[in-house]
Amino acid sequence: MPVGNTVERIVSMRNIYMTIGDVSKIYGISKQTILYYEKLGLFLPAKIEDNGYRYYTLEECYRLEIILTLKKLNLSLKDIQDYVEHRGPHMLKTLLEDARYGFDREINDLYTNKMNLERTLFNLERYLKIPKNRLFFGMKEESFYALTPYDATEKGKKKLFTLLEHQARLIEEVPFKAIQIGMAIDGEDYEQGDIIKYSHYCTDVGFDYEGDMEIVTRPRGMYLEMFYTGLYEEQAQWMYDKVSSYLSYEGLQIAGSVYIEPVRNYWTETKREDYLSKITVPVEE
Repeated sequence: MPVGNTVERIVSMRNIYMTIGDVSKIYGISKQTILYYEKLGLFLPAKIEDNGYRYYTLEECYRLEIILTLKKLNLSLKDIQDYVEHRGPHMLKTLLEDARYGFDREINDLYTNKMNLERTLFNLERYLKIPKNRLFFGMKEESFYALTPYDATEKGKKKLFTLLEHQARLIEEVPFKAIQIGMAIDGEDYEQGDIIKYSHYCTDVGFDYEGDMEIVTRPRGMYLEMFYTGLYEEQAQWMYDKVSSYLSYEGLQIAGSVYIEPVRNYWTETKREDYLSKITVPVEE
């Protein structure tokens, strides 16, 4: 085919007008989406007749191709618009590098979510079989807790808001993970019998937490641990007596903050008396 004829056909195609219905049908996107893109200034028709009819040419379709393709990279419409209006090879390189970084973050988040999911499944199985009301003594690895100070003078809505703000920040900052909110008690207070003198709300967030909340590391070491059902304050005294008796018999003392944490709560139980929690006490000779 002569080159001249090919060029003439391409030129002639550039002069063909299509309606918004044509564009919608060809690309499989709704008319509402096309009009929304127009409202943003992202995708404008070649001309608008006095009767409001919109018409598009091959040039607009090229622009739409860029828009629809870049959307697959999860780029914002603003970023796509900036590129379309100032496009060039260097800007495309920058845009694609930013998209690659975004995908790397997503892959990391997916991996973290999968690890948390696996851990949750493991713990669900474990906690279904764990004996209750028995002390366990042994080595535990370090853990990382997000903390919010507990103020015993707070009452009513203010106290509720402090608790929920702790929860809400972690929902925003942590990948998939049931937000289990426990209480921390200073070890010296607990040892002296102040068994409901809480110092902080606490949540085990794992070593890879990247949020802004205060974090404390519960060190690797020897711990007493006991699982129980029901509410802590209803059973705190007998658990304290049991812990104190064990410490005295073994010649041990408390070596840091005591943690009271739910392991099965409203995520899996409908009655509070069926909640499963644990108390963890660091000890040393």
